[in-house]
Amino acid sequence: MTGAGRPRRPISAQDRLWLKLDDPANPMLITAVLWTASEVDPDRLKRVVADRLIGRYPVFTRRPVREGGAWYWEDDLEFSLDRHLTVRELPAPGTKEVLQDLVAARRGRLLDPEHPLWTMELYRGYGPGSAVVLCSHHAMADGIRLVQVLFGLFDPADGDERPAKVGGVAPRMTDFSRAPSRVAAKVVKALNGFGARLERPIARVTLGWPLLGLTAAAGLTGAVAEAVTAALPSRPATVVRWLTAQGFAARNTVDGVLGLLAPAASGEPWSGDPGPEKAAAWGDAVPLDLLADVGSATGTSVNDVCVALVMAAFERYAREADPGRGEAVLNWLIPVSRSAFDASLPPELGNDFALILAGFPLQQRNFRERLDGVHRRVSGIRESLEPVLTFGVQWLAGRAPEVVSEPLTRFFSAKAVGVLTNVPGPSRPGELAGARVEGVVGWAPCSGKQAVTVCVFSYAGSVRFGFGTDRSLEPGALVAALEDALTDAIALTNR
Repeated sequence: MTGAGRPRRPISAQDRLWLKLDDPANPMLITAVLWTASEVDPDRLKRVVADRLIGRYPVFTRRPVREGGAWYWEDDLEFSLDRHLTVRELPAPGTKEVLQDLVAARRGRLLDPEHPLWTMELYRGYGPGSAVVLCSHHAMADGIRLVQVLFGLFDPADGDERPAKVGGVAPRMTDFSRAPSRVAAKVVKALNGFGARLERPIARVTLGWPLLGLTAAAGLTGAVAEAVTAALPSRPATVVRWLTAQGFAARNTVDGVLGLLAPAASGEPWSGDPGPEKAAAWGDAVPLDLLADVGSATGTSVNDVCVALVMAAFERYAREADPGRGEAVLNWLIPVSRSAFDASLPPELGNDFALILAGFPLQQRNFRERLDGVHRRVSGIRESLEPVLTFGVQWLAGRAPEVVSEPLTRFFSAKAVGVLTNVPGPSRPGELAGARVEGVVGWAPCSGKQAVTVCVFSYAGSVRFGFGTDRSLEPGALVAALEDALTDAIALTNR
């Protein structure tokens, strides 16, 4: 289809949802910033972008147009790379704080809809090197794909020509091996947790022995069930385990649906009406091996440890802002890729992910208790149909008229205080136009009345935590609180 002599391509329902959600208070921008050890040559960068970005992905030369209720990507006949890729000097004194303020300003800026919805800004004078800020509209592609596009601009610093693997982990199917034992283990863990919370001596005396008996019975039942299942012929045993595993998935899915239907989140001091002025901050690199050691010592994953650190940071922040604050659960929208990593991205890019709602208690007695809670919730999401259900909601919102899609999206965005993304980037360093990249962070946009977006970004053996907020909040305080929480996490490894 063409319009006014320009080639067009219909915008999919999943992509046009993000065009509908664009708002001056919360532009639908995916924002990434990287910095290098030496100066990036502008001319060389332009050649790289022209070849690996413009030449591979047509959406970077197209603008969105609307006719009636239909949306299209239309070629911009006036496209100019110099309009989208600009070179500037970073204002003095060229520090991290200056760069953070600049990134914050870009997060709050709407893009010109008359031209393709992206900008790349090269800032010279960031210490001995340069900084690059890339802003891309969510309608062009999801965060994982855009990060993969970004890393596609890199050359491997170690000469390895293999493609950099970035995220792209599909939702895990329910594991039905040893299902009876897993049921018993969950019961035993729940009983032990209840027993640990008995603080009064009389409660320990009156309930301690019954709990001990129930724990032993649950463990024995699980062992017997596993032995019986193992003794069955292979096909009946597989059926029993599969049915038990579906019970896990059904229960976890019901939990997720109940969360989606629950009242809107109360996230003071993060609730309220967001404004166009934003803030941004990120911390120093944390060795990935260190986080892996914490996970290994506690039987959890690196992702669990990272989420627990983020929640610990918010607890410290909330405690300082409101010392009398009571119990609360912070709900987050977490993007989950629906497809496995593909070294060859589709030329049209687009969105292929689901947003899931994950709630974590704000207050916990210690970091280990927090980490265990995160592990249980994340495992439940992975072993459920929740990503499929939420993708269906996104698909419906993208296809429905504004009278339906706007209240629907606002209803679900109000469930969360913000967005939490975890981007597993390449394990080896890269170079951009000949300059070694030292670090990368990037944020997904907020929607509705959300005012917080958090990124966990791994690159070249280290992890950085970044906080994007409204100007009324203090992301730098969150960075400092997370660094304090890291000390508690390291203590679990007995280092």
